[in-house]
Amino acid sequence: MRPQDHPEVIDLLAAQYVLGTLRGQARRRFEKWRANTPGVDERCRFWEDNLMPLAKGLRPIRPPPHVWQGIRARLNLSRRDQKRRGRPWAIAASLLLVVGLSAVLYWRSTEPGRLTAVAMIASPAGAQLWEVDVYRDSGRLILHTGQVPAHAADRDFELWALPTGGKPVSLGLMPAGGTAQRNLTDVQKQALANSAQVAITVEQLGGSPTGQPTSTPIYVVPLRASS
Repeated sequence: MRPQDHPEVIDLLAAQYVLGTLRGQARRRFEKWRANTPGVDERCRFWEDNLMPLAKGLRPIRPPPHVWQGIRARLNLSRRDQKRRGRPWAIAASLLLVVGLSAVLYWRSTEPGRLTAVAMIASPAGAQLWEVDVYRDSGRLILHTGQVPAHAADRDFELWALPTGGKPVSLGLMPAGGTAQRNLTDVQKQALANSAQVAITVEQLGGSPTGQPTSTPIYVVPLRASS
């Protein structure tokens, strides 16, 4: 499975990996996948940036005694049963907190802010291929997929900022379908701020290994300020 083919699944696995709810063999497989796949590593870093700061700010809260008394009464637990089953309840409560926290963070992550620049990528016949939306204030990039052009199975499309007087800067791989959202690095933000155009090249799977385009761009389009 390639990240660009199933972005929703990759994003969910990356969030579970960062939260620690992806366990056992599945976690070990995912770690190897992350180490060898830039697109997977990118989604892991996104969730690390968004989840870890909030988790550090959480302080443990001891539930009031009447809460546990109510739980014991409803489940008909004795004190000895409580001690034996206390750990599973604590784990379940922690998981519920994590799930709730993830939902809040995911909702926040989908609110990009004010659209500042747009690039429309179309075929020579006028078919809409991709739309690139830049949100400079929040440092986010949203890519909308239209009719993806045909390409070899062992190749990926890669997006580049073309800063005036500087070298191209990669903005990541283009999605094969749907919508993809990513956080921009400081280097990417600076490159976009100095760019009047973006380009797309055809690269090996996973993107250019050199950090620079390895082929002539197949599309070069203007990056227009949003009104």
